[in-house]
Order: sequence, then C-alpha cells, then structure tokens
Amino acid sequence: MKAVAAPVRSNPVQQEEEARMSLARAALWGAVFLVALSLAPLQAAAASPAPPAAATKHGRGHLPAECRDSNPHEVSRVKVAPGVELEVLDFGGADNRRTLVLLTGLGDNAHIYDDFAVQFTGDFHVIGITRRGFLPSSRPANGYDVATRTRDIIKVMDAHRIKQASFAGHSLAGSELSRLGARYPARVEKLVYLDAYDLATRFRRPDVPGVAFSDEDTRSLLTFQAAEARLTGTRKNDTSTCLGLIFGSTGAVLDAANPPEISAKILAGVQAPANPLVDWRRIQAPRLGIFADYSAKVRLPHYWYLEPADQALFDRNFPGIVAWQKQTIERFFQHGGDGPKPVVRVLPAFTSHYLFINREDFVVREMRRFLAP
Repeated sequence: MKAVAAPVRSNPVQQEEEARMSLARAALWGAVFLVALSLAPLQAAAASPAPPAAATKHGRGHLPAECRDSNPHEVSRVKVAPGVELEVLDFGGADNRRTLVLLTGLGDNAHIYDDFAVQFTGDFHVIGITRRGFLPSSRPANGYDVATRTRDIIKVMDAHRIKQASFAGHSLAGSELSRLGARYPARVEKLVYLDAYDLATRFRRPDVPGVAFSDEDTRSLLTFQAAEARLTGTRKNDTSTCLGLIFGSTGAVLDAANPPEISAKILAGVQAPANPLVDWRRIQAPRLGIFADYSAKVRLPHYWYLEPADQALFDRNFPGIVAWQKQTIERFFQHGGDGPKPVVRVLPAFTSHYLFINREDFVVREMRRFLAP
C-alpha cells in the first residue's frame, strides 16, 4: 500500500477561519445583499443556514478597530415588551419643536443613518430605531408581524414623550410607515418612503439569482465593504456594517450576525394575506415617495459577476420584478378625496436601493422641501 503523507496543518486560528469561509459566503450574501434589496425569495431566506457554533463561539468579541462607534449620537434602550428592548439613537436637535424618526430596511440597524441624520438636526429632533431581531436590539422568538413592529415604534415614542412625528423609512420600513399612517394617524405628521414599497405581492414572482462573496471578499471588513460596493453599488459606514457581521480573531468575516430565520419571519409578515395590500386612501398624512427606478434594460451591479446560466435566469425573471415595481408605485399615487396628493420622485435606473447614501444630495433636497412646515 502506498503511503500517503499527512496533510500540512495550519495553526488553529487559520484552521478555524478557513473552515468557516466557504460556509460564510452563501449565508452572508443571502442575509446582507439579496434580503436588503427586497429581491430575495422568502424560501431562500428561510433555507439559509443559521450562524454555526464556531462563529457563535466568538460572539462579538473580535471586532476590528474600525468598528468602534465614534458618532456623537446618544444611545438608549427602550423596553417594548417583556425581555425585548430596542436600541434608539438620538442624533440631536432636541431643542426643535418637531421630531423626525428614521426607520431602517431589513437587516439594517439605525447606525445606517449615522451620516444622513445630521442633515435634519437643524430643524428636527432626529432619532433612529433598530427594530427587534437585529443587533443591537433584542432578538426575541416572535413579534415580527407588521402590527407588533409598529406598536414597538409607538412605545419608543411614548418612552421619549413624542406625541407626533414625521417618519422616514427605507425599504421594508414601508410596511411600518403605512400601518403608522393608517392605524395611528394622530401620531403621524408626514411620511417619507425611501425606496420603500408595499411588499404584499412582491414574493409571488420568480426572483433573480444573487452572488456569493468570495473567500478574498471576507478576509477583512475592508475587503467585505469593497465587495459590497462592487456588487450592490453601495458602501455602508463602518459601524452599521460591523453590527451585521461576526468576525474572527484575525479580523476575517465569519458570518452574518443576524440569523436568517429572523428575516424569514419578517418577510412572511409583510406578505398577503397576513399583510393585505395597502389601502392608500386610508392614509391621510402627507406622504413622499422617493424611488430608484428599475428598468429591464439596466442590470443590477452584481449581474456582471454572474455565471452565464445565472445571467440568463436573471434576464428571464427581472422584467417581472420591474413590472411589479411600476405597478406598486402607481398604487402609491392613490389618495382619498379629502386627503393630500402624494408626492413621488423617481431617480433614474439604476440608482442604488440605498439612495439616501448614494444620492444623498437629491434625497435631502426633496425631503427638506416636503417636510417644511
């Protein structure tokens, strides 16, 4: 029998992180990119593996220096249910009479607004809320339906003695904005939808393929952010990005910090029949919608990194998503006879889904104009 040489073993840290890399690639992409764009099918989110024991063992103790939060906001936690606390960021402007509440997209935390929020602190007391299920807020087993998540927001307002506010929400936060407007009209001054859609019928359509991060992309926070910018068209700030990731002792990205089953529960809750189509005529508060136009002729950034078979699948399925988006924006125009007409601004294709980051100039200008007394 021919002898087989024993494999050369790397040191324990290298063994651990090399073993985790291939698992991290698929989980990270599903949790960080596709779900964030509201383009991931529900079943894909539900099927993604939860962070394994090797990653969980690290907790959040191995954070790169860049993850240190140096923003001057004030951080507090508000209890919204037994054992459930939400992180609330106070970005400033407490002396102002009016309040602006910033709500995040799926998988994000309020730190996504660290740079954006200061644009409004001259006129508003600005706060941001990280919804339940996503760090640093609590991660309970349930309470991810639209009604509960909206009540959480009201409880934060009560804790901060905010009687009425304007709200700006990104992506999935559209479900919370609409319920606030319909169920809590006295608490709402104005609503701003930042590429935030009524998702009740979104996941009935075939979806487009995503791409996994490579091993090189997950070697560090910097390489991860570079890949995210290349593949999504957006580079998020360090603190927000770090809170969504688990790092190893060498600084490599091991996994997504937020379990995919949380996103699956939230996505299930925004779909009909659990969450019926919004009756826009019931929402009397003035509303502004700023949307990034989709076009069947303009590909998403990650398209160019797909294999030919996946590009063909993308080409078949993307026109249906474009049609859904245009129909959803058309429905946004509905209004009651006595209610104010909605204001809609559509940025050219393909503006990044995170338009408040990539087109901050346009979004701030339109929001200031709309939110003016």
